[in-house]
Amino acid sequence: MKCFGVAALAAMLSSSDLMAQTAADSPAADSSALAEVVVSVQRRSESLQHVPVAVEAFTAEQLHTSVMTTVTDLGAVTPGLIPTAQFGYFQPHLRGIGTTAPSASVENPVAVYVDGIYYGSQGASIFSLEGIDHIEVDKGPQGTLFGRNATGGLIQIVTRDPDQAFGGSASLTGGNYGTFGGSAYVTGGLTSQLASNLSVYFQNQSTGFGRNAFTGLGVNKAEDFAIRVKNKFTPTDVDVIMLTADYEQDHSSPVLIPAPGTTPVGGVPYTGSPWSADGYYQPLVDEKEGAVSLKISHDFGGASLESTSAYLQSRLYSALDGTFVTDPNFALNIILWDLNRQVTQEFDLRSAPGSSITWTTGVYFYQATAEYSPIYLEGGYINPLTNFYTYSRAKNYSLAAFGQATKELFAGTNLTLGVRETYEDKKFSNLQSGLYPDNSLVIFGTGAAHQSSNEPTWRISLDRQMTPDILLYVSYNRGYKTGGYNDEYLPVAPYKPETLDAFEIGAKSDLLDHHLRFDLAAFYYNYRNLQTVGYPAGTELVYSAPRAYISGVDIDFQFAPVKNFTVSGGVEILRANYADFPGAQLSEPAPGGGSILSTFDAHGNRLPLAAKWTANISPVYTIPLADKGTATLAATYSYNSGFFYEPDNRFRQGGYPLLNASATWTSATDAYSARVWGKNLTQKAYTTAMYAQGNADYAQYAAPRTFGLTVTRKF
Repeated sequence: MKCFGVAALAAMLSSSDLMAQTAADSPAADSSALAEVVVSVQRRSESLQHVPVAVEAFTAEQLHTSVMTTVTDLGAVTPGLIPTAQFGYFQPHLRGIGTTAPSASVENPVAVYVDGIYYGSQGASIFSLEGIDHIEVDKGPQGTLFGRNATGGLIQIVTRDPDQAFGGSASLTGGNYGTFGGSAYVTGGLTSQLASNLSVYFQNQSTGFGRNAFTGLGVNKAEDFAIRVKNKFTPTDVDVIMLTADYEQDHSSPVLIPAPGTTPVGGVPYTGSPWSADGYYQPLVDEKEGAVSLKISHDFGGASLESTSAYLQSRLYSALDGTFVTDPNFALNIILWDLNRQVTQEFDLRSAPGSSITWTTGVYFYQATAEYSPIYLEGGYINPLTNFYTYSRAKNYSLAAFGQATKELFAGTNLTLGVRETYEDKKFSNLQSGLYPDNSLVIFGTGAAHQSSNEPTWRISLDRQMTPDILLYVSYNRGYKTGGYNDEYLPVAPYKPETLDAFEIGAKSDLLDHHLRFDLAAFYYNYRNLQTVGYPAGTELVYSAPRAYISGVDIDFQFAPVKNFTVSGGVEILRANYADFPGAQLSEPAPGGGSILSTFDAHGNRLPLAAKWTANISPVYTIPLADKGTATLAATYSYNSGFFYEPDNRFRQGGYPLLNASATWTSATDAYSARVWGKNLTQKAYTTAMYAQGNADYAQYAAPRTFGLTVTRKF
């Protein structure tokens, strides 16, 4: 890796001087050529092929064609991304970086941004993909411009801006499992200076993928509703004010079942459908989140200033079967109220396009409160108690100053330097109590703690435009994820911040007269104080693994060999192992059910949710039908080689393929369309969670085969 980096750097500095290609050089005249892709990974609009960062970008139409409906689907089109979800908590893993701790105050190390606003809560990060403009998946640490908790990268969701011209669309969808719903989008000018849009989405799956054999009720079904309003006010030619409000709610019944081959305490091995259950308690998840943001920008000519203010609130209610048995003496219902509130304020000052030095600087403030109010347990498993309560509150204050600049050293060669200094202050308190059958309440313990820190992150990058169509780059980035406290644990148990040093070398090429794009990135990570999850006393505990090393290669391509046909895809090969982890949790099956938990040295074991390789390919063929419109045939095939869920590498999800496909007819005027679609067409049963606990090892499965028809009218 080091030799490769030195050789590439020498080539970058010694080749003939060539100027970088600009957007104006893009091949507008050739309708069969690939269109230019614009991304904002460096906080400004730039051509994907001229940005020295590994990025995947998808338009709304590409996502619909590939049958992507929520952020949890993105792994099928993004090699190296495993976007898991546990009973309402979104937990993306990118290049082996992620968290498996479903908790109120634990933030993801792969950050989620919507219209430039950071969403800190796992429970507020599962989005439907209606009404969006495009999505970026930016790989590698992005801490300089996007802050802490972008250690592994970030997912940027950009929604559609209002237009002055009136227009919109309306869709209706029907599918298997009693699925029905629709979406609507309308935009237009209210005055010459004010334009608005409205996006509404609703979908209800009335029949579950399975049934709880004990209660007789359906499980694994969902209902989703989302609405977003955007207002764009342009009082002058140099001022833009954007006011946005959105709300989304999800009502579902995802099930946890005994992990394959395991026996819960007081029960028997589960042999039913992976999408069904057989437990005393019925599952329920109800999520609600809303946000309001105000973005004000002013162009001074030589620079532009942008202020972004936002308030986000989310509530996640979950009722989970904790033991997966029908015997009431061993049954356990876990009920949690996860409440999150956050306020953010950011000021960005950016250089004007075409400046000799391209720079961005700013300050960022983040305040969040995450609390369980409360988690409580009920059922025979906690006898002689009737209820056990845990209340916790984590208050986080973060202030950061940052700057990044790119300077052309000589023609075609650019140096980028960036730094961010982040101050963190966290206050934490919790309380545990129990209720006895005589209604007497006993306080078992309380705790309080406080920590603060200053953490720098940085970026150093050198890129060389070898030809107008070939870019080489090398970079060194520092990533940082904040530490914290375990919500459910007494005495108070802190966990350390994570740091990651990332070295990357890459090449981006636009070949065959813009008919082939081929991007390559090789990376090496030195990862310290990994926040790992265990259940030593049946309670979630986040603790630190001292060190791990991750290395790999990303390959992405887009190819348009002939008019109306494109194929895109990629592959990631990944090596991710612990280098030092003497206190890792070890689980072994217990004779009476559940697991015996102890510790061991996990040195050399593979990191959780770090597949050795992942790949995808997506062909799209459009057939002209003369005056009857067009027909578009598309498929997305992806493969994951499999991964472990815990440091002891006991539970493993084996390799699995996924196949999505769609066929779309669009009228000649583009006013009408009908799309037949299908997801997971091979009916592959694969897990999104599988973990060991003392009383019962559990698993959760992704959705089975779904299919349907969507009809759209544009106006």
